[in-house]
Amino acid sequence: MANFDQAKKLIASADAVIVTAGNGMAKEEGLDILSEEGFDDEFGAIAEKYDVHTIGDALDKKFASWAEQWEFWSKLIAEYSLNYEPSTTMLNLKTLLKNKKYFIATSTFGHFFESAGFNENRIFNAFGDWTKMQCSSGINHGYKDDREVVRQFVSAAEDNQVTEEMVPRCEVCNSEMELHMPLNANFFPDTDANTRFRWFLTGNEDKKVVVLELGVDLTSPQLLDPIVHLVEKFPNWNYIAADLSQKDLPVDVQKKSLAFNADPHTLLTGLTQK
Repeated sequence: MANFDQAKKLIASADAVIVTAGNGMAKEEGLDILSEEGFDDEFGAIAEKYDVHTIGDALDKKFASWAEQWEFWSKLIAEYSLNYEPSTTMLNLKTLLKNKKYFIATSTFGHFFESAGFNENRIFNAFGDWTKMQCSSGINHGYKDDREVVRQFVSAAEDNQVTEEMVPRCEVCNSEMELHMPLNANFFPDTDANTRFRWFLTGNEDKKVVVLELGVDLTSPQLLDPIVHLVEKFPNWNYIAADLSQKDLPVDVQKKSLAFNADPHTLLTGLTQK
């Protein structure tokens, strides 16, 4: 295993830290979209009706009605985001980045980093954010916060009072609204956040930068290969990986990286212990 002291020194001396966070980090915050554990117990009717047995499979499925879709979405968002409490792992990341210049690029879509108090202008949600909704027409009419809609659906579901009239609609074209996630071809990434992230990369290309990989796997290649390529390209950039081993990285990157072959919790615990 790589040396925690070496990693601490790299971060301490860095002008900026870029965090890439994927499914492994979402698991730390309680959301495992690929796990079958408990899904059928919690969503038995949905599991049986649509033959889905993970959150990920259910998110990919088009339900019979918009009301049913929003009732399911709302239960997920309420459980994993509205009632979210930062994990020890997340709190350790906040400690690590205190007083550091940083940017977070994540595929977790659960609004975890924003809820944990990180600067919203320093977060790029590559796979969207399910606390926001977009028009389902396929035309980008912007995003709206959906948390009040979620609360209304959760409340109505408790009394079995969910109706189609509750489904939110686009203020521009009156189409049904859907989650701001890549559930279909309608997804429009947050171009403003993407632009801020690109300017951050450009503004630090000649600085001492540490890329801190947390739970990025094959489900989010956008946060792996392109970022590793930047580390390979810029001489003052280094890579610290929670999940990868040294041999998983390109040869030219291995000499400027520390790969722990562990998980975000283990890495961040080691980096914040005195």
